[in-house]
Amino acid sequence: MSAAPGDVKRIGAGELRAFIQDAGELKKGTLLYDGGQLLNLARYENKLFCDAKGSGASPYKVSLVYSDAPAPAFKGRCSCPARTFNTAFCKHAAALLVAWARAPESFAVSEAAPPGAPGGDTARKSVKKGSANAQAMMKSGVEQVGTLVRELGVSGVATIGGDRIEQMEKLAEALRENRLRRLSARTLDLAALLRRQAAGGRQAKGAPRGALPAVAYANVMADLLLTARKLEKHLAGEPLDDRHVEELVGKTWKASDRKPAGDLTLVEYAFSTRTTSDDFVIRESRFIDLESGRHFSEKQILPVFLAKRTEPKRSFAGEVLAGARATTYPGYPPLRVDFSDLGDKRPLDAGALESVLARALPDVGAALAALQEHRKDVFAPDLVPVAVLTDTLFARGARLSAVDDKGEALHLPDDPALEERLAGSLRDARLRALLGDVGIDAALPTLWPLAAVVEGPLGLELRAVLDQGAEQGSAARGGPLEGSAWNAAAREAGASPAAIALGEVREELAEALVTGLTGLSARATDPLAARLRDLRLEKQAALLQALPQRPEPADRLDDFIKLYQVLEMALVRLAGATQIDRASTERVPTYESVAVARPDEALSPDEVARRRAAGAMNRYVAAVHHARYYAALPASELVANIFPLWADGTATPTIARTFAPLGAEAIAAAEKALTVKAGRVAKLTAVRVLQAVVLHGGPARAEATAMLRKVEEHAKDAGLRALARDALDVIDVAHATHATQPAGPGGDWVRARRAARLGRVHELAKTLGAAPTKEERLEALKALSELGDLAALPALRRAFYGDVARGVREEAAYALAQLGDVEMVETFVRMLASRSENEQEAKIAAYALGFLGDVRGLSELLSAYADGYKPGIVADAIRAFGPVALTPLVDLIEARPELAKRAAALDALKKMDDAAVAACLVERIEARRGDADLADKAPLYLKLADVHAHSRREVATALIAALSSAPGKEAQAAVKAAQKALGVVKRSK
Repeated sequence: MSAAPGDVKRIGAGELRAFIQDAGELKKGTLLYDGGQLLNLARYENKLFCDAKGSGASPYKVSLVYSDAPAPAFKGRCSCPARTFNTAFCKHAAALLVAWARAPESFAVSEAAPPGAPGGDTARKSVKKGSANAQAMMKSGVEQVGTLVRELGVSGVATIGGDRIEQMEKLAEALRENRLRRLSARTLDLAALLRRQAAGGRQAKGAPRGALPAVAYANVMADLLLTARKLEKHLAGEPLDDRHVEELVGKTWKASDRKPAGDLTLVEYAFSTRTTSDDFVIRESRFIDLESGRHFSEKQILPVFLAKRTEPKRSFAGEVLAGARATTYPGYPPLRVDFSDLGDKRPLDAGALESVLARALPDVGAALAALQEHRKDVFAPDLVPVAVLTDTLFARGARLSAVDDKGEALHLPDDPALEERLAGSLRDARLRALLGDVGIDAALPTLWPLAAVVEGPLGLELRAVLDQGAEQGSAARGGPLEGSAWNAAAREAGASPAAIALGEVREELAEALVTGLTGLSARATDPLAARLRDLRLEKQAALLQALPQRPEPADRLDDFIKLYQVLEMALVRLAGATQIDRASTERVPTYESVAVARPDEALSPDEVARRRAAGAMNRYVAAVHHARYYAALPASELVANIFPLWADGTATPTIARTFAPLGAEAIAAAEKALTVKAGRVAKLTAVRVLQAVVLHGGPARAEATAMLRKVEEHAKDAGLRALARDALDVIDVAHATHATQPAGPGGDWVRARRAARLGRVHELAKTLGAAPTKEERLEALKALSELGDLAALPALRRAFYGDVARGVREEAAYALAQLGDVEMVETFVRMLASRSENEQEAKIAAYALGFLGDVRGLSELLSAYADGYKPGIVADAIRAFGPVALTPLVDLIEARPELAKRAAALDALKKMDDAAVAACLVERIEARRGDADLADKAPLYLKLADVHAHSRREVATALIAALSSAPGKEAQAAVKAAQKALGVVKRSK
């Protein structure tokens, strides 16, 4: 827009870079403006003025002078020190130009330059307000949104072009400047949907209907229309509730505007750090009040540049804030608080967690009722926080459901990362309650869990589920599923036929809105109305049938949106009523709080691994098959085959239960696993076996306890020491609990000691999750690893999955392996299997699998070795497995004899037990005695046996015995080679 003579040119936000060349100063200026640092905006002739808050007691005086010749330009002047030494725009002058570009109506029109302004006179003159005012600008914005929704609702999206999408984006920017925050956000959402559709181009014939996600589009359109209607009434004089002010318009709430909240007793159940798309860092604590059960939130919101120089908001994990006082902002749960007094902090104990359970919603039905009540307010946020009592997770396909004691289920999101974190939180513990956010995902009522209250061997614990790098409740949520994808998700999640039918009707209505209400005819609405009547929704059916009778398509829009919203509430009620038949389920031995549909077949571990790798079986069904397989083996076989059975992390619980009553036999097997050079998992299984022997009781209890104390005190392996310490703690608590007479501090002493240790874990975990520098996070990670406490596993997993620095993720992987986290095996296997796509990640996985020594990782390591991938690293990892790897490695070399030429292969065998190598090779020779190809394989066996003097003698002797009477030159040559190995025949030079 050109300027009148002696006036200031109007510019758009997109033109700022044309006048301010320094992008850094422009960014700083934008942050100053957004942060409300500019005061007394004024315009006089071709000049702009303001005061800018600075570090001094007095604000800086800032001015801009506009000129048309020789080209449009602004010249900045400022009283700040930076401007004294810099001829370009300082950040204060940049902020003033940003204000002019975004909100020119906020400048008062003056009859003279303000007193003391750079380039102005000092005379005081009267000031008159500009003709535009904030309310008028808001009204104009609301009208523009109403026009946009009406046009799209009538004609549909078919004629929308790129220029119209750009107009929407500019409109969203103007709406934000005029404090219409919700309309601005939803207009941007609408533009983004249409832009993605435009980028997708035309669809092929037979492709699914509509490139535009119809349900997502209809949801945005409904929100825009309802918000616009609400603001129209407000601008006409109807007051807004304070929480609607916060949601729809926004406001800086002073302390006097906020409500006092005293005598709070708060427990933090989640802490997150995230960065928004507009470069703000948000650190947030989520609390539940033990007295009222209400949910609260404390946030620190800072620009990225300032967050680096500001002490991070602390987490209160592991503490109870008793008697805390605060003020609450208007809004929806969780209510944002500003603390004035943190009260008396005390450690989080079992009593506090019992209070959490007492304040939790009693069942899934109550959680669904809370969601329905929350969604009655169409301007409420998508999610509502809850704590709900649940005792089971039901695993169906890739999706989990939280089940209460009545068998009613609330769906959890289809999110592999969340499933990983839940698995880690629930292993060896019983679920009591989930805390998180309830909302709608793919038209299914869904709980996004942030934390779980579980009951483990040492009592009640609060375990985090939230990934600190992800936004609460939204990390797993994409756009609503469409068409067949929605049907598949709903059926797999166990939604009722009525819910699926209603979801299909609502999706048909969304499609009608995409194409435009001009085409809405009785032919389209009558079948849908009939389906609504089948669902006993008579009023809704009548309203739908009445829409085509209105001759003006624009007159159909409001009632159409009303119907669409009402059907959502009906869908919430129907889709939430999922019932799980507990009689047809089976508990997962490794996860006693998880149930699966009872499998009809029995599968071997190899077949389970194959199906897991193909994505055809979840971890919980796999665990049931593993337990069945190992439980069916006689104890004598388990004793005779410590390797590889004890090296399978999925078998550990079954092996421990099986060996518990075997006493001395169990101790002997555990001692063998602990003393033989073997992978870490076999040793961890041995510790679990010793724990089970002690808890079972009997004469062997004292010896098993002594062995555990020896491991705790002298083992070099941090993970092994940590597990032994945990085992002894469980034993002490169990004995204290079941003792007929008091026996000293017992369980209380153990809990107090563990609470102190847990406090240190929480402290380091907070640093690992929130420290701004890579170096600080690495130091915290190292300290957690050296601490050797299994309570650190959730924090280490979060760092592995979510840290932005590759070095931190790598060290977290090694720490997890060192602590024996068998939950990570499948993740590491997938990383190694993707070595052609990400070599660095695969190398990390190879190291980690070697550290762990879980037999489930051996197959992929051998495959990588056969491919020639990092032979030194992979060979070291295979060797670390000990005897477990011997037979599979020889199998591989026998199948591919050329591998024996690699020094790494022979080196791996050289570092294994010589007696084990000899026994493996001799067993093969005896099994092939009389076979025609034994003579052909003899040179390979001799080559492999040559790594040890003992194995060379044993294998050579076995070959001579097997081939001496065999006919043929090959057999005699093999005998001669064996004799040379024994020194009977001199080796040729």
